[in-house]
Amino acid sequence: MRDHLRSARISTWRGFTQRNVGSLFSFALLVYTAVLCQPIHPQTAAQTASPQEKPMKHYALIFHSNSNHTFTPKELGQRQVEIAAWAKQVTDMGITLDPRALGETAANFSVEGDKIVSHEGSSDPTFRNLVFFESPSRDQAVNIARIHPGLHYGSTVEVREWTDPRAIAVK
Repeated sequence: MRDHLRSARISTWRGFTQRNVGSLFSFALLVYTAVLCQPIHPQTAAQTASPQEKPMKHYALIFHSNSNHTFTPKELGQRQVEIAAWAKQVTDMGITLDPRALGETAANFSVEGDKIVSHEGSSDPTFRNLVFFESPSRDQAVNIARIHPGLHYGSTVEVREWTDPRAIAVK
């Protein structure tokens, strides 16, 4: 009986080994082919981008309210319609807008001499909203600010390019 079990074990072992060698050879062939098909000189994103594509720059529109005018419900409704039309016009240019409305000032601090001083309210109560977006050119970013309807409702619209300080720190 022992000889019978021994021959069964050897037979199973040989079958297991032959299957594994075949699988291992197939896997090695797959890896070799993948390595062989890799480009010798990897291309960077700048090399693969089409020559017509321009790198996008980051911009922010900064809105200040200059008017003490209280808007009627009709004026508020019309302003919303005009802002929605502006947003559609800008989106149709291929620009994605990322708007932010600021709430009330939670705290306001400054340094006087060697002391940190707390102040009531905002240091700039007219600062109300921000809109972040990317544009391939400064001219387009300036035009996006120039056509904003808030200008006709007592707002000042400022456009600034911005950078991510984390990206600068990495360099």
